[in-house]
Order: sequence, then structure tokens, then C-alpha cells
Amino acid sequence: MFRQTKILNVLEGACEIETADGVYMLRPGTSFALGPGRWCQVRPAPFVRMWAVYADDEFWRSQMSWFFPDRSRVRAGVHPHDWAGRPLLIEPGVRALRQIEPLWRQMSILCDETHPPEVVATRTIELLARWVGMVLPTFLSVENGQHDTQPPWRPIDGRLTDPAAIGHIGDAIRMLRDRMAEPWTVGTLAREVSLSRTHLTRMFLLYAGAPPMRFLTEIRLTEFTRLIEETDMSVARAANAAGWDDPRVASNWFQRRLGVTPTQYRLAPHPFLEERVARRTGEDEPTG
Repeated sequence: MFRQTKILNVLEGACEIETADGVYMLRPGTSFALGPGRWCQVRPAPFVRMWAVYADDEFWRSQMSWFFPDRSRVRAGVHPHDWAGRPLLIEPGVRALRQIEPLWRQMSILCDETHPPEVVATRTIELLARWVGMVLPTFLSVENGQHDTQPPWRPIDGRLTDPAAIGHIGDAIRMLRDRMAEPWTVGTLAREVSLSRTHLTRMFLLYAGAPPMRFLTEIRLTEFTRLIEETDMSVARAANAAGWDDPRVASNWFQRRLGVTPTQYRLAPHPFLEERVARRTGEDEPTG
């Protein structure tokens, strides 16, 4: 249970999600949204690769209201003024989710406290608008979703859209995921996939949403977080397993992302839920 709106996007495999409203099976190409303060439990079936988005609910609803000015054109119960936070499924498809993932990754990286707040705000809205443009038909009612809702511009042509080069980036991403503990540099990765450092960085920005080493940090942070939550490894061992020699570096990234240290997270991994339980317990106590 979280304070934010939670959006799960399934790329590979499948999973079963249990909520207070029922059980849902998610397959590749499916996105699942759940409002704040609502619990869910995810069970891989038998494995799943997904990425999750945690969005501020007030920001989310205000922006989506701008994107959908005519409620009558939107699927029943989907418009932000109508959605009560109950489970919502849309099916953008695997291809769309792979194109969208870099956009959300860029939004996530914007929040690392290295950019002025005005830049974060304007860039976030820009990226969010691009996401809406790519999944727009899935939000509209059947009769309205059949119309051409593609943006009026066209993607760039040239070397950056060379399918062979895209294959190199896919190889590079797999290497970083499979061998995250190695002491990678842009130079060593570029040599592995036979691209120049400059072109490798450009391609990563386009297709992964971040430069190579920043993308590697995200991979390591994801694994480090999983180890902190799912195992009893020490912080130092978990950091080393994820590829960081210095556990202070891992802890710093963890705190910038989640707002608490790894040790604090282990003591209270879901503070919002604990606050609700404590408040409810207090309300149930007899008064004098």
C-alpha cells in the first residue's frame, strides 16, 4: 500500500495481482493502475519482468484532466474525475511499453535533486504528454478510439533509427543487466558492442532514456532494493552483489530514491500502511 498511484507495466512473462476488488492476470503488453491507499499483492506466474511507476495522485489527476478535456469521449470510469482508484487495466501492447519505458525512466531520473525545480516540472509534463500521446487510444471509448489519434509529427530518420544499431543497444542493455557487478565504463561497454563512445551514449539516451552509466545505476539500484527487501543480506553485501564496492554509494542512491536509508526501510518498508493501522487501532480504543 502506497501514498502514490501505482502503475505496473508487464513486458515479459505474466503475473497474478490480488487486490481488495479481485484478482487480475497481467500478461505482456498490459498496464495496471491502482489508486493510493489501496493494497495489492503480485505473484509471478511463473516469472515476470515489469516496471512500476509511483505517481503523485494530485499531480496525476490534474494533468490527466488537461489531456482529456471531454469526459464523454473517455472510457467509462477511466477519466480522472470518475476514477475512484479501483484497479484499472489498459493494453498498450509490448511494443508501446518498450517505447514508453525510456520516458518514465527520464522522469524518474529528473527527481534525483540535480536539476532546478522549474526544469523538473516542465520536463516532467513534456514527457508525460508524450506518454499520453502514445497510449491515447487505450483511454478513449470504442467509437472515439477508432479515429487517428497519432501526433501530427513524425519520428526522425537517419542513423539513430538504424535497426542494426538498435540491436547493438539491446545487446548492451542485456550485458549491463546480466553483468551488473562488473566495473563497467562507457569505453569498455562501447568496445563490447563495437560502437563509438559518443554514438553509444546517443543511442542509450534515445532508446533507454539515460546515458549508459546512469542506466547501469538504475539497474543496480533496482537489484539493491530487491536484496534489501527480500533477503537478510547486510547492506554491504547487498551493495557488493549489485556492483557497488562502497555501500555508502548504494545507500545514498537508495535514500535519494525512497527517502529513507536501507536500514530504516527494513524497519518500516511500508510506513503508509503502518500509519493507517496505528490510526485505526487508536480509533478502535475505548474512550473514557
